[in-house]
Amino acid sequence: MDEIVKLIGLKNNCTFCGVFRRQALDRGAAFLKADKLVTGHNADDIAETVLLNILRGDIARLSRCSSIITGEDGPIPRCKPFKYTYEKEIVMYAYFKKLDYFSTECIYSPNAYRGFAREFIKDLERIRPRAILDIIKSGENFRISTTTKMPEQGTCERCG
Repeated sequence: MDEIVKLIGLKNNCTFCGVFRRQALDRGAAFLKADKLVTGHNADDIAETVLLNILRGDIARLSRCSSIITGEDGPIPRCKPFKYTYEKEIVMYAYFKKLDYFSTECIYSPNAYRGFAREFIKDLERIRPRAILDIIKSGENFRISTTTKMPEQGTCERCG
């Protein structure tokens, strides 16, 4: 990431990091001959993603992001078993079970778009404690018209 940031700056580096992380997970799962890939995405993560996709007008991703299982048409489906579990519940569980819990903000994303969505959701949650689950439910309930032409999801020839 150091080299990417040197080339492009801090503007869109989260996109590259996301691609690198997904590639690493896919390669690791393929190496282990896994037939499913389980991620630690929690309710807070899903709500942020739903909100970001709405704000960007990205209906293609919006239709996928709130599913508990994604990528069923690809080589390794991904599962998100913590989809309805709040991050604070996971942190408390880890604390009381004396489990290591790693959480840190990326040094390259102090002003990342996701951070603003995260803060907005936390503000909403203070007013309405169910805000996170409500956002997820909204993402699940979005329906795309059958007449809407969706963009093709391609695969990069260079990096997969």
